Formats: sequence, C-alpha cells, structure tokens
Amino acid sequence: MAKSKSVNKILLTSLFFVSAVIFLVIFSWNTSPLYTFFGYDSSIFKSMGKFMADGLTPYKDFFDHKGPIIILIEWIGFGITKSDYTMLLLQAIFLTATLYGVYKIANIFMNSKKSVVLTLVSLLVLSLVISGQGGNTVEEWILPFIIWSSYFAVRFFAYKEKEHDYKYSILYGITFAIAAFSRLTNAIPVLILAGVILIYLIKQKAWKNIIKNILAFIIGALVITILILIWFAINGAMDEMLYATFIFNFKYMEAKTFVADGLRILKHTLRYLLPLIFAIVLQITMIVKKKDVWLNVALLIQSIVAVVMYLTGALFPHYLYIWVPTVVITLILVVKDYGVMKWFARGYVALLVVVFIGTNYIAFRNYHSYLKDMAVDYEKNCKDIYSHMPDKNAKILCVDSNPYFYIVTDTIPNYKYFHTQDLHSYYDKKTKAEWTKLIKSNKARYMVVSRMGEFPMYPYLRQHYHALYENGRFSLIEKN
Repeated sequence: MAKSKSVNKILLTSLFFVSAVIFLVIFSWNTSPLYTFFGYDSSIFKSMGKFMADGLTPYKDFFDHKGPIIILIEWIGFGITKSDYTMLLLQAIFLTATLYGVYKIANIFMNSKKSVVLTLVSLLVLSLVISGQGGNTVEEWILPFIIWSSYFAVRFFAYKEKEHDYKYSILYGITFAIAAFSRLTNAIPVLILAGVILIYLIKQKAWKNIIKNILAFIIGALVITILILIWFAINGAMDEMLYATFIFNFKYMEAKTFVADGLRILKHTLRYLLPLIFAIVLQITMIVKKKDVWLNVALLIQSIVAVVMYLTGALFPHYLYIWVPTVVITLILVVKDYGVMKWFARGYVALLVVVFIGTNYIAFRNYHSYLKDMAVDYEKNCKDIYSHMPDKNAKILCVDSNPYFYIVTDTIPNYKYFHTQDLHSYYDKKTKAEWTKLIKSNKARYMVVSRMGEFPMYPYLRQHYHALYENGRFSLIEKN
C-alpha cells in the first residue's frame, strides 16, 4: 500500500513537471527557447543574478528595490550558468511545487482524478498573468509558498478543527518573510489567511492555541529574516539592503498609487480582473448558502483586497500572480458543491476559457507584431555598440537603458545604479543625491546612453563626456 502511494506521488509529480515545462515553454517569453524576447523586469533580475555570480554584493555594488530573495533565486537560476535553460528548469521546479499544492487542496474535497483535472485547469488561470509579462517575475517565485500555506489553511477550515496545528504557522511565518523580502505586498495573501484563522480561534476561545500559533509564526519569520540579516551583515550591506527592500519600496509604492483613466481600467478589468470579480460573486453566494463559510470569508477578503490594490496601483499584470491561489481555490469549492453551484461552476469555467482565449490572443498577437523584432534589433545594437568600445576589459554603465545590455555583452556596471536611474531618483531624494554624486565623480570611463535628450543628467554628461560611436539605439560616450 505504501509502495503504491509512493508510485502515485512519483507519477503525479512527473505529470505536473512535464505540464509545467510545456506551459513555461509556451508562455514564459523571457526564458523560453521558442522566443526572442528578454522583457524588462526579467532582464533586471537576470542581470542581478549575473552580477552576484561575478562577485558583486547586492545593494552595495548594484541596486534594485526588489528584496534579496529574488536576487538569490536569479543567482541560482541564471547567474551561475548564464543560461535561460537553467532559469527555465528552476521555474519548472517551482511551478511543479505549485501544481502539487493545488492538487493537494483539491484532493481535500474530491477524488484524485477530479483533483488532477482541476490542477491542470489552474494553468488557464496562471496563463492570464504570465502572458501579460512573460515570466520570471518576482511574484512567480513566491507562488509555491503561498499555495502550500493556503493548503494548510484550507485543510484547517475544511475539517472544522477547533485548534490550529501550530507547526503550520511556522510555514506561514516563513512564507511571510520570503514574500516580504521579495516585495512587501507579496505577503498580503498569507497575512489575510493567518488573520482569519486568528479570528476563528478567538471565537473558539482557544487562547493557548493562539499563543502557540503566534509564536510559531514569529519563529518561522525569524528563521528567514535572521539568515538574510547575517549574510548582509557579513558582507557589509545590511543597511543598504533594508533601505532598498523596505524604505525605498514604500516610497515607490506610494508614488505608484494613482487613479488610472477609465479606458485603461476597463481594458485591464476585461483582460485580467474578471476571474477575481466573478470569484467575489461566487464567494458571497457560497457564504449565503452556508458553504465553507470561514474559508469563503478569507477568500472574499483576499479577492476584494486584490481588486482594490490592482485598480489603485500600477496596472502591472504580474502583480496578480499572488492572487492566483484565490481564484483556483474558489473554483475548487464551486466544483466541490456542484449540486448547489451547478450553473455558477459552468459559468465560471466558461468565463475562464473565454478570458484565456482573449488574453492570450492579445499577448501572442503583440509578440508577433512588434516584440520579436524589437528584441532582435535591441540585441543587435547592444553587440554593435560594445564592439566599438576601445577597452573591452573596462566596466561600462548603461544610463536609462534596458539592463539586458549587461547580459548580451557579459559586462558589469561602474556604479551600483545600473538601470532606470532617473526613475529611481524620481521616487527617492536620497537615491537621487547619491546617483548625482556618482555621476559627478567622473569615475566611469565609458557609458552607454539612450534617449540622450530626455535624460536629466544629459547637460552634465555633454560637458564631461564625448561621443565615440552611435547607432540607431545607443550612444557610446567616453570621459573627456
């Protein structure tokens, strides 16, 4: 019997791994061998993985406002080998863990066959997000931790237990810390689950159990936090890491909050938000029908928070990655109560199929229309500008250019602000002052500049640097 279970686990894992690979090859434009495309965020992350492998220290030698978890992942996935194939393999491993978690959640309520089908259907939901950005985004790497935290929370509510096993709260704490040290808002889904569990335990007056769970959560969070702090303290970059990950990120999120125009909101709603909006209707319906009330309350809070956060922030589709479990678990609950929710289940699946077809049609049409040609042209110009650099051993700084340049030319930057310098300066006065000081130090012998007329430091560069070579996209400049 035990042997049979082991065989089933191996077969399931193999099925999910193969499905993950096929899915990523089709949809992860930034890492798939099928496409000539590099993305923007993905280029930043892969560059950081490369820099770390080249011996640079995050935040001290190169800056981005994403947390250290993503840099570690990119170092493992891309930096060590400098290959998209290992990046894709790491993505497949993470996605396999996510799919197995979805299967375990479904298997709480239904048999293995239905659970496998729903797990594969969850890839439809995931495609809505990944095709909008091309894969290898911060939120993608957090997904397995959120889904497995969700599994233990769902199991707790499904079995109507009076007390919550504190060991699971260790995982919630670990997930919270990993999410917070990637991008602070990524921790919100698990915080909502933990919050609803806490309210449930208060209602049960399980005071000792509450204390155990709070302590377990703190221990889980501290394990990750202490390891990160020790590493950065040893490498002399703890202050820089904390500032970039939390203080700068807070300023960034505050500056990114806006009310978009109506047409843009409508487009994003139709393309990305419909599954979450309809999930709200389903969750309310199941609460009214007294089906898994506590669990649906948690999912309802997640859905509302997700929609509000998305519509009041920057409308980047990859932000919705962390809410994929919300949609998938809602679908599982609707199918579980198919007798009561028959028309809702049919309608939700139909909606997912329609949005899947529409969203991915738009995404692939955009790729074939201009993204492919843009990527080929960009890479050609990167190699061309580098070929005209007199000293190939010198460091080179890209100003206001895609950091893909560093990957194509296998170079490292002079200064730690290696991309989007004017944008980072806009969000934070301290960053602006430091960047201005670095530029005016004139330590950089060579720079690659795009859009020279728009760059805020252009007047200074024109006085202290001269053009060596220009092509259709870049100017190679050298210090006077």
